[in-house]
Amino acid sequence: MEFSIDTANVMCFYTDISVVDIHYHSCYQIVVSTKFTYDSVIENKQYKNLKGFIIDKYTKHSCTAPVGSFLVYYVESKSFLGKQLKRILNKEIFIDIETILSKEQLDKLKLDFSKPDLSTAEIKNLSDELLYNIFNLSIRPLTNESTDDRIIKAKEFINQNLSESLTLEKVANHIYLSQERTRHLFLEQVELPFSQYVLWKRIKAVLTSVIQGKQSFSEASLLYGFTDQSHFNRFFKRMFGISATVILKNSRFVQFIYPEL
Repeated sequence: MEFSIDTANVMCFYTDISVVDIHYHSCYQIVVSTKFTYDSVIENKQYKNLKGFIIDKYTKHSCTAPVGSFLVYYVESKSFLGKQLKRILNKEIFIDIETILSKEQLDKLKLDFSKPDLSTAEIKNLSDELLYNIFNLSIRPLTNESTDDRIIKAKEFINQNLSESLTLEKVANHIYLSQERTRHLFLEQVELPFSQYVLWKRIKAVLTSVIQGKQSFSEASLLYGFTDQSHFNRFFKRMFGISATVILKNSRFVQFIYPEL
């Protein structure tokens, strides 16, 4: 392994869910089947017998498989790995995972996941190995890019106040800029609208809190800015295409690997 993976900006889970409705998300996504191929509709075009793909943000898609067994990764666009995925995609809306991984690598993944009673640690190790296999073939040094100190300060303020009312005005005042300048700077530096970035962080905060047993699903939803559990579920389904209730209440279907903020 030639580099380490920073999972702070990755949300990953292993799921047996076989049907995901049409949706899009504000981050990059990697989906790899560990058993059978699946069909996908991507921007109204049908693709059959996929083993996996990397898909661009804001790209509408759905997935259907006879049996679900998938490693799914969501990667924030401005993270180190997000920048690499942007380069790998090279302006395509998606790329077939078979153009990146060899048949031997995919066959090994299928064999590894065929073992009975895989532990959480084993699943995490396999998910790490898959990421290494993807990025070892494509990773390149990044040019020196500096993040504006005001955006760093804004992100810190948002992370520290996820359970409070967070408005563009409050963040702009905190970093001593106008709201319009703050909005523009967020789009330029983070490549996400301000409201979308806050929503992503709050969703991760709810998941982390519930998974770590700090709050109930309902309590965490309220704590991090949602009116109730149903309100959170609606946002989650719209962003990720599957129900958060299925993820959080049915551990036999989904095993989270990277839920941390």
